[in-house]
Amino acid sequence: MSEKKYYWMKFQREFFKSLRIKKLRRLAGGDTYTIIYLKLQLLSLSSDGYLYYKHIFDSFAEELAEEIDESVENIQVTLNFLMQEGVDLMLQDGDTFFLPYAAENMGSEGASAHRVRDFRERQRLEALQCNAPVTEVKRLCNVEKEIEKEKDKDIEIEKNIVEYLNEKTGKNYKHNTSKTKACIKARLNEGFTLEDFKQVIDNKVRDWGRDSKMEAYLRPETLFGNKFEGYLNQGGGRPNVQEQKKHNFFE
Repeated sequence: MSEKKYYWMKFQREFFKSLRIKKLRRLAGGDTYTIIYLKLQLLSLSSDGYLYYKHIFDSFAEELAEEIDESVENIQVTLNFLMQEGVDLMLQDGDTFFLPYAAENMGSEGASAHRVRDFRERQRLEALQCNAPVTEVKRLCNVEKEIEKEKDKDIEIEKNIVEYLNEKTGKNYKHNTSKTKACIKARLNEGFTLEDFKQVIDNKVRDWGRDSKMEAYLRPETLFGNKFEGYLNQGGGRPNVQEQKKHNFFE
């Protein structure tokens, strides 16, 4: 049984100060459309900020209406506004939609990590409330510093991955764009490493680098998306992640 995963999204303080969000709220029924927009972002968290039209219903709006319990008409108005105004919904192809704000501000963790983080937070609050000894406060501060170090480490990994991709393709992708960060973060959360990313880049540069049509797909959102593990394992890449975990467990 796979471990339960928690997702969350941080809202920037200026969210409701955005002129386009204000414009959305000024429409007749604008508050309803704003709530739908927020629901769509939350719906996309488990898929790295993407929404997919599965063709189960006659339209994408109908599918979304079923998933978030809103009317088809209100959802269609919201989708039209977001795409026309360029607020946050990007059409990737006929069946795929991307919400950069959700991808950039999302977070996730497994159940065990969630419990540890929750336990540490309770310890921190108890220490502050009970006027804990200086040594305990220092220990909690050190925990916070370690968390910040982990964040810095992730940023460094993102930079290394994108720099390696640019070196191999001659492109100039940025490591800090919302879409790229979301894709890399999702794969890191699944247990993949810097070397895995380099192997995927090498594999696909070898496959697509000399094909003028396929070369266009040597980009972060394609290489580091949901097919990442398949790209990694072609031609003697890294073993299946789940299988590797089994081997490590019994070693």
